[in-house]
Amino acid sequence: MKRVIAFFWGPADPRAYALVRITLAVAALVNLADLWPHRYEYLALGGMVPLDGLRRATAGKLYGSIFYAVPSEAGVTALFIGAAVALVALGLGWWTRVAAALVFAWHLSYCHRAFPVLHGWDAILRSYSLLVLVSPSGRVWSLDHIRRPRPDDAADVPAYGLRMMQWQLFVLYFMTVWLKVPDSFWRSGQVLAYFSVSQYSRTPNSLFLVRHEWMSTIGTYLSMAAEASIPWLLWSRRTRFLGMAAGFGLHFMIGTTARLGVFSICMIPPYMAYLERGDIDWLIALYRRARSSIARRPVPRASASGERAD
Repeated sequence: MKRVIAFFWGPADPRAYALVRITLAVAALVNLADLWPHRYEYLALGGMVPLDGLRRATAGKLYGSIFYAVPSEAGVTALFIGAAVALVALGLGWWTRVAAALVFAWHLSYCHRAFPVLHGWDAILRSYSLLVLVSPSGRVWSLDHIRRPRPDDAADVPAYGLRMMQWQLFVLYFMTVWLKVPDSFWRSGQVLAYFSVSQYSRTPNSLFLVRHEWMSTIGTYLSMAAEASIPWLLWSRRTRFLGMAAGFGLHFMIGTTARLGVFSICMIPPYMAYLERGDIDWLIALYRRARSSIARRPVPRASASGERAD
């Protein structure tokens, strides 16, 4: 029992929560910018989903959408701007708890109103905005700390929020693999070949993987192996950076070869929940060494004739 309590309520570095908060705000802003050109079609009164029918279908549910009360085009635009302000405030750590509540309400509202056009990353943003809301916010790396510093701003906080975020990522990858294994295209290794000529590919006219099926097979099986192993690699500190390299590499390839760049960005915040004090200290030291190395580089001087010296 003591181990269970220590697992959930033991001390955690508040900087890990700050990294999740900041990266979540950035990812959600990218998603908001992606939604912006289509806001009227998705969320306004004259959009693709009739508001009256949606209200009848969702009557009696535990929650609704602010877009039910503000269905005009001007109102939708105002809500988008308000959501952007809340996301910036969350990223900067200004009135953090209020900003987190507004960000969760934003994700809940647009997902409820425009559910036919949702993607997997919308569920990720909605889940992690709720987890950020209910987790210890901490005051490190925030405007709240700069405006009103407290002696305990850098003190450890309970780890339960990070544990829930870690489990959420574990479940995400587990269910992804669980659903892919029975699929005949994944089992045959031909998913990448078919995907490369789909509407989501950045090069739909390329037949490279279709003509080289063996490369599609290798890539398909490697992606499944990565998704199956990443949560386990992240769990242990000895293999954590290997897991992060595999995860970031996987999603970088997805973002560069498919029209799913928003998804790749939205997968960054869950990884931040696995960072511990030693990991963050190492990253900060690495950043400082890189900055010092850049600062020590000699600046080329101009010669008397006005030309740069070699």
